[in-house]
Amino acid sequence: MKKILFLVSEDSYFCSHRLNLARAALQAGFEVAIATKATKPTHTQKIQDAGLTLFPLKHFTRAGLNPIRQCQLLLELLKIYKMYRPDIVHQVAIKPVILGSLVGLWCRIPLIINALGGLGYLFTTDEPLPPEIPPSPPFSKGEKTTKTTTKLKKRVLRFLTCWLFRFIFSRRNTKLILQNQDDLDTLVKAQCISDLKKISIIRGSGIDMNAFPATPFPPEPPVIIACISRLLWDKGIGELVTAARTLQEKNIAAKIILYGTPDPENPASISHEQIQEWHDSGLITWQGHCNHVAKAYADCHIAALPSYREGLPKTLLEAASCERPIVTTDVPGCREVVKDGENGLLVPAKDSEELANALIVLIENKALRLQMGQAGRKRVAQYFSDTLIYEEILKLYS
Repeated sequence: MKKILFLVSEDSYFCSHRLNLARAALQAGFEVAIATKATKPTHTQKIQDAGLTLFPLKHFTRAGLNPIRQCQLLLELLKIYKMYRPDIVHQVAIKPVILGSLVGLWCRIPLIINALGGLGYLFTTDEPLPPEIPPSPPFSKGEKTTKTTTKLKKRVLRFLTCWLFRFIFSRRNTKLILQNQDDLDTLVKAQCISDLKKISIIRGSGIDMNAFPATPFPPEPPVIIACISRLLWDKGIGELVTAARTLQEKNIAAKIILYGTPDPENPASISHEQIQEWHDSGLITWQGHCNHVAKAYADCHIAALPSYREGLPKTLLEAASCERPIVTTDVPGCREVVKDGENGLLVPAKDSEELANALIVLIENKALRLQMGQAGRKRVAQYFSDTLIYEEILKLYS
């Protein structure tokens, strides 16, 4: 029996995005283990109940480049890889891909599957804060210097990442999964990839459409707009708040509900204080972490995610499966989910005015919301259902 070892950043991400794939691998006859940072006993229980072996990582952090911590993590991964001796490792996201691949090559793992769910903070804008919503109080001279240093650090990290990608992706026993053509074009332009035959574009991690059923719209007014996302500036949260202000100024009967929490390990994270300020001012309603995504979409009329760049946003696929029309940005990843005018509306990134206008179109047209919602579920069934995605990924394991 062949062994597969998944390496992902945190158990919460694994349970939401890769646990069902691991179950599919078990059903296909593989022995499956997961190495990840364990954050909650409930996630640990889910993983163990699924019949997977869990290797909790003690030294993994998504942020920071402390050399001592990275060496500790490399040694930890080396111990796990040597002890478990997988035939296949499936590594997800930039840091697991880089560190896991270095260890996997050292241990002579027969097959290394690297999956990038997006190109992340390093390949998005150099301006994490939108100019229309500055932090309060405004930047001091010292903060401006810090911001410039952050930009320089980001560019250096991007250069090093591209150099490591070139080394890793050129190895004979590696394959790479990307979620959209734009990410492939970016990596080719950066000369990170030399053999396109080793690249597979697989659209996301799959949606269980039974878990996200079509539901009727709730009563209105107001029209409820839901945004389920990590609370980062580059998710377009600032633009969404500005759009909310526009809706209020025009006396439009709408309510924006924001689900999610700050991500302190991400340099683009919005502070808890800023989010609370928006909530207290009545611009948005902040609900914190969303434990029941299907219910959140069942309770809304429109889904919104004005992100600057994505791999392929699962939250929008979940919204589409629930027959909710979508307003999102015309950027990599988001435009894979939404066909403009068919199952939602695409607007330019960082443009709160166009975002507000698109929301108003759907707020004021109930028939269009219904039509687009139905088209969205059909699109998920055609391109993004879990059975289709798992079949494509399992083929790479052979």
